[in-house]
Amino acid sequence: MQSIKDRLNDSLLTAILGIIFSLVGITIAILLSPWFSWLGNALSDLGNYDNGIPAAIVFNSGLILGGVMLLLTAFSLIKQYKDIFTRIGFLIVGFSAIFLTLIGILSENFGYAHYVVSVGFFLTFPFAMWTIGLSWLRFASLRWFCVISLLLPFVSFYLWNITFTDEAIWTGVAIPEMATAATLIVWLLIIVYLNKIGRLMDIT
Repeated sequence: MQSIKDRLNDSLLTAILGIIFSLVGITIAILLSPWFSWLGNALSDLGNYDNGIPAAIVFNSGLILGGVMLLLTAFSLIKQYKDIFTRIGFLIVGFSAIFLTLIGILSENFGYAHYVVSVGFFLTFPFAMWTIGLSWLRFASLRWFCVISLLLPFVSFYLWNITFTDEAIWTGVAIPEMATAATLIVWLLIIVYLNKIGRLMDIT
C-alpha cells in the first residue's frame, strides 16, 4: 500500500485531485449562486464574499486546494527529470499553481491584488506549454504532443482577443476563463498520463 508521501509524489493522482477540487468548487459555487451568468460574469465573482459567503468559501477553497495539488504535481515532475528545459517548463507550471492558490486566497474583495494573481495564472501556463513543446521536439515519439503544446495557447489568446475587442457574444470573462483553464487541464492530464505509463522515458 502506498504511503501518504508516495501518493503525494504521484503526479497523476495529484493532478486529478487538483482538477476535481477546482471544478467541484466552481460547480457548487454556481449552484449556490442563482445570479451567476456565464455570459455576463467572471468566475471570480463567485469568490467575492459580498456576493454570498457560502459560495465564496466553496469557490475559494476549491481553488486553494486545486492550486496546492497542482503545485505538488509540478514538484513531482521536476524531481523525476534532469533535462533543464523540461524542468523549466514544469517550474512554470509550479508558478501557475501558486497563482491559482493565490486567486483563492486573494478573492475579488482584495481588488488589484486579485487582478494581478489572476493575470499571472492565465499568462504563465501558456509559456509552460511552449517551453515543453519546443524542448520535446527533439523526441520523435513526442512530436504529436509538441504540436498540441505549441497550438493550445492560441485557443486561449483567440478567446481573450474577441472578448476584449467586443466581438464575442458574452460581456463577462467566465467563458474565456473556463476555456483557457480547460486547455491547461487537457495538457496536464496528457503529460501526467504519459509519465505514468512510461512514455516519457526518453527524456533525461
